[in-house]
Amino acid sequence: MKQTETKRRYYEVGLQIEELLFSGVFKAGARLPSERELSERFDTSRATVREAIIMLELKGLVTVRQGAGIFFTETPDSTTNRHILPKSDIGPFELLQARQIIESNIAAFASTQIKFSELRELKQVLAMQESEINGNSDKFEQLDQQFHVLIAESTQNRVLINQAVDMWSHVRTANPLWNELNNQFLHEERLQTLWIDDHKKILLALQKRSPTEARNAVWQHIENSKQELLRLSNLENTDADTDDFFFAVEFDTDFAHPE
Repeated sequence: MKQTETKRRYYEVGLQIEELLFSGVFKAGARLPSERELSERFDTSRATVREAIIMLELKGLVTVRQGAGIFFTETPDSTTNRHILPKSDIGPFELLQARQIIESNIAAFASTQIKFSELRELKQVLAMQESEINGNSDKFEQLDQQFHVLIAESTQNRVLINQAVDMWSHVRTANPLWNELNNQFLHEERLQTLWIDDHKKILLALQKRSPTEARNAVWQHIENSKQELLRLSNLENTDADTDDFFFAVEFDTDFAHPE
């Protein structure tokens, strides 16, 4: 089995699994090895395997049946679909990890700097986003971005602002895998309502000018996103190793502020 020369990422692993599918190793409808077996075979984390399977599922090459496993779905369009998603080095779990670390701390600092006019603008954006629930998915996404970027802008720190903007433009809005996830799954009314509730908690923490509450609110918001993504990609009816996902279940203040 061909080895990747650099640290494995979901895209390279996905391509290698794809080659197995079309090499005749698996027949249409066949069950693939378990998530754990795939991670061992490709010498990578289960998080990377999940991202790879999400990519293949969005391409229509595999079907994930909760509690049953991963199955090869061969259709007349399978060969064409092999190339519908261009390469991206950033997977959704990796993106959420970065956001959880960076944006939670940006919000903590923003709570000490934010002006009344900026709080009012955030409230207006939140109201517009709420009106788009179960409506225009692209508009909802744009307002979501605007909400988070406004928080960064309230820090008056150009480095933090650029980090927030780049994170959205390069690894979210311009990320083909994330776009496909958003188009197929993440625009559900239930999820949009959850994101709005999270945003309200973030806004309240900023209004209270509490760094701890602002940090925790953003951390939990992204934790909720991670949990939903895990639910969508639940390959097996088992608990994944938490250290594979680089996330804590709750925000660890001791970790965030080491002595």
